[in-house]
Amino acid sequence: MDYSISVIVANGIPYIDNPNRFQNLTIYLPKTSETLKLLGTHVKEFTFSKEDIQPVLPNYLVHIHGGAWRDPLLDADSIEATVAHAFDTSNDLIPILGIVSINYTLSQFQTHPHFPYDAIKDNHSDISREAIHPQHISDLLHGLNKLRSFGINDHSYILSGHSCGACIAFQTILQPPSYYGLKHLSDPPSPAALLGLNGLYDLPELVYGLDASHKHLSNDYRGILTNAYGSDENGWAAVSPSRFNIESIRTRFSENKGPELIMVDSSTEDQLVPTNQQEILKTNLSNTFGLQTIEGKRCNGDHAMPWKQGLPIWQNVKDILHVLKNNR
Repeated sequence: MDYSISVIVANGIPYIDNPNRFQNLTIYLPKTSETLKLLGTHVKEFTFSKEDIQPVLPNYLVHIHGGAWRDPLLDADSIEATVAHAFDTSNDLIPILGIVSINYTLSQFQTHPHFPYDAIKDNHSDISREAIHPQHISDLLHGLNKLRSFGINDHSYILSGHSCGACIAFQTILQPPSYYGLKHLSDPPSPAALLGLNGLYDLPELVYGLDASHKHLSNDYRGILTNAYGSDENGWAAVSPSRFNIESIRTRFSENKGPELIMVDSSTEDQLVPTNQQEILKTNLSNTFGLQTIEGKRCNGDHAMPWKQGLPIWQNVKDILHVLKNNR
């Protein structure tokens, strides 16, 4: 898009007491006569007139950004191109009433070209960049439960994630908090659908299973995963969504804690993530009775294209809404 869209924004809402600079979320609403009344007020709940609500379909999109668990320059703002497409007033109907983008504590990035951070060398001066598993998941759980307090309930939203954001989203929804040693946290509201874009789903394969065109990234991925998940490679496998035990996922569904639909989309031109990440995940999830897993067709171009353009994310969201509507 080569023009701007006016929206209503609540920026940097903390979801935890005494937050670091990344433990917050941002809410985007379309600019309407009703949402204009919210300017200058504190966020308490999502309140819309009854005629705007579509009770059968999810009304909200919640997004988790990528950045290899570690990039301080890629944050919740990366959803804004998608917001522009979603709330373009030339649309006949805006099926999504609100978009939320959630930040989370980052892992170390010692070799960042502009803002390197090493916890030891930098004397632990920035705890917002020292996350190690399960901190990313803990933050997302806190963020989603904050949204519950605003009125986002089971099956009222679509949860999307790009790259490692897809990994975090799938980890958080497909397993209970106790799986990660987070027994003190409650389950988040269940999304109606999960959307993964150019996602990372099998962590060991990012080191040992790269195809010829991505093989040169093996050592880079090893460093990324060590910072985010520790050096125990058995632990990498245990938290990989593509390797989750099918019976445990079925249990989630029997308790009505899973999505109705999963859509995964990846670009064959992605220079950072091979498409076999998506294929491995789909193969595993296809064995889960009652879970509809489909392949999106909107991603193209390089790894960052979905969030830079915004349109591929928005088109996939509309495709999900179409499938959900036909399922009703």
